[in-house]
This record gives sequence, C-alpha cells and structure tokens, in this order.
Amino acid sequence: MIRLFSYTFNQTILFLFIFTIIIRTSGLLVPYVNTTQNLNINYLSDFFNSINEYSIVGFIISTLFVFVTALAFNHICIKHELIIFPSYLPAYFFILLNSVFVDQFYAGPVIFVNFFLIISLGAILNLFQSENPSISIFAASTLAGLSALMNMTYIAFFIVVVIGINIFRSFNFRENISALIGFLLPLYVGTMINYLINGNFLPYYIFFPDYGHFNNQYWALQSALPSIGLVGILATIRMYNNFYRNSTKQRRSIQFMLILLITSVILMITGKQNPRQEFSFVAIPLAFSFSFYFSNSKINILKEIVNMLLIIAILFFRNLQAHLI
Repeated sequence: MIRLFSYTFNQTILFLFIFTIIIRTSGLLVPYVNTTQNLNINYLSDFFNSINEYSIVGFIISTLFVFVTALAFNHICIKHELIIFPSYLPAYFFILLNSVFVDQFYAGPVIFVNFFLIISLGAILNLFQSENPSISIFAASTLAGLSALMNMTYIAFFIVVVIGINIFRSFNFRENISALIGFLLPLYVGTMINYLINGNFLPYYIFFPDYGHFNNQYWALQSALPSIGLVGILATIRMYNNFYRNSTKQRRSIQFMLILLITSVILMITGKQNPRQEFSFVAIPLAFSFSFYFSNSKINILKEIVNMLLIIAILFFRNLQAHLI
C-alpha cells in the first residue's frame, strides 16, 4: 500500500480515489446521524441542514471534499519540497486520518475549515523569501476569517496564521496589520449578510471560545487514536533525527506543523462541537509527519506492516463505534 502511493504517476490519483471510496464505505453501511449541538448561525444552519438532509448526500459531499483537499495538500507538499521524496503519501494519510470516525462522514463546517487551512498553508509557504508577500498574507488571513465564520472557536487558527507569517518572514508591523485586516474582512461581510437576511447584525447564537474548559476525552481510548499516536511518535523521532539535515524552509515547516498540531489538539478537547469531527484538523500535521516516516526509496516490509496494522485498527474501532451509536 505504501509503495503504491510512493510515486507521482498520473494513475496514482485514480488509485487514491478508489482507496478513498473503499476506506469510507462504512459511511454508507452505517450512516452517521449528527447528534452534536446544531450550528445555530443564521446564515449557515439552513445550508448544512440541507446538504445533510439525506445521509448519502452528506457522505458523497464529505468524501469528495476530503479527496479534493487531500490533492491540494499533496500539491503543496510537493511544490514546496516539504517531504523527502515527491509522492502521494501526504494525500493518502490525509484521507486515512479523515476516515478514523464515522463522524467524519458528516458534511459539516470542519471539512470546509480544513480546506481553508490547507489553502492558507500554501499561502504562508509562498511567503518564504518572497519579494511581494502582500497577496499571500491577505489570502492566508482572509481564509482564517472564513474559518471563524464557521465557528468562533476557530478564531484560534488566526493566531496560527500570524505565527506562520512571522516564521516564514521577519517581523514586520505593517504586514501583521494587513493580516488583521484580511482576517476581519470576512467577519464584516458575514455580519452584513446576516443583517440583510435576518435583520440583526449578530447571529442569534454564537459558539464563544472556552479554551480553558476541557471535555471528557475517555472516548479516545476506545478508538484507533492510541495506535495513531504510536505511529506519530515514530514519525516524530524520524523527523527529529533528520531535522538539521533539512533545508531552512523544511525546518520552518516542521515548526509550523507542530504549532498547528498543538492548536488542533486544544480545539479538539475544548471545542463545543464534535471532537471526533474536529480530529480532522489534527490530520493535517499528522499526515505531514507520517509522510516523513513512511517515505522510502526502497520497499520496507516493516513499514508496510505498520501501515496495514494502522488500517486494521481504524476499521475495527470505527465499526465498533458505529454499532454503539
């Protein structure tokens, strides 16, 4: 399996699409019913309710969105030489990690925010040694603003974007002000649209962030997360061992991914939405680190075995969770 996605052949995209359908099939066998608190934002609630009215429609939309986002993520990794060898491993692991829970088959705000994060990541990486960074800074911060429109808890991603800007650029006060304006623009437009449609500036219910309140996370022990965490430790060790052999851009990318990982974990354990859905945010830095660990120019039987055990653990616990719903 690893060997199959270790190339950049055109037909590999077809294999990746087939894998996406197969690994997410249980979304059709055991359709996920969203039991979390409704997204009571005036200009969004009707939209998400309509696309998830039929579970198969929500499954198709979420699956296609995950696949497209994976390709975008993979393109960014290859373009900016973030991985050891050009391959489709980032896309493969991104799809796999977005299929850990049946909750991830729901077409909710998370899949859109994940897409915004990927595109924002590409814009931030474009800042490295750029002579005209204005467009990239504005794009990255505006996408963070769109994420906050989906859920105010995701305002934390603006902090991630600002840190990313200052990792890949030397500190510039004017550029940071530009990032703030780009972030506020979607919020202003969203407020105006809400006023024109509903007659009030603010939605009647807002998920205000509460990062100090940690939710019960014992459910994670009854999932594939311990197995994923173990592979993550192996990947981190390899990244650390190769850290100073990497280019300056790769080292800064690793630092940025670490910040994104920490932020995503905090959002997952403090958020007011479904933490299993929000695990998809963690999939971005994990897919990046997994690609480092599994990249190899030759066939490595041990890594193939580790990958198959990871897939088996995901399928076992996902089906177990589906029967408990």
